[in-house]
Amino acid sequence: MPSTVVVAVRNGVIIEVLADGRGPIAWHPVAADAAGAWLPPGDAAFVDGAWWSLLRPPPLVRSEALPPAFPFGDVIASGTADVDDDGDAEFVVSYRHPARSVPWDPLPPATDLSGRTAHLGVLDGDGTPLWLAHRVPHPIGALAACGVHIALGYTTFVDDTVVTATAATWIGFGFTLAPELPGTAEVGCGDIDGDGVLDPVVLGR
Repeated sequence: MPSTVVVAVRNGVIIEVLADGRGPIAWHPVAADAAGAWLPPGDAAFVDGAWWSLLRPPPLVRSEALPPAFPFGDVIASGTADVDDDGDAEFVVSYRHPARSVPWDPLPPATDLSGRTAHLGVLDGDGTPLWLAHRVPHPIGALAACGVHIALGYTTFVDDTVVTATAATWIGFGFTLAPELPGTAEVGCGDIDGDGVLDPVVLGR
């Protein structure tokens, strides 16, 4: 089982290293002035609320699955995991539907070439929506549901290539987003720290 080792380095920056019997797995700075603006330079994992730089990327795990019915739009990507930690699996769905104006959001929505806006939703196992986002920061072309955390691959409205990745954490009714990691990437899940819980992973940056 991996263990955490804290190592002090030059210039007052403290590095936290996750290691096992085969050596280092991942690291990140923990000094307050370094961690706030720091982003991992390559492969990364979101562990315990922070991005870690991966030295040994794990095999990616995905739980791709479609809900039994989805009348809310065109599904782009979906997966299943116990997002709300209630013991039952939910569906996480990236989707698009024709743009609609709503009175509480006067900003014109961004659309793809077909006039569709991008959205994210969480559905119960029977397809009943638990939460549907009106607006997301960028179109989501890839996702991996890891549990209460998910990995998201953002695209543009003109190209399906993932250009930015992030992790999101379920907070009861919606997600909080981790800092974005720019660059083409593949998203998935992996148990980085050996605790039996899957963590969001971003590879190929």
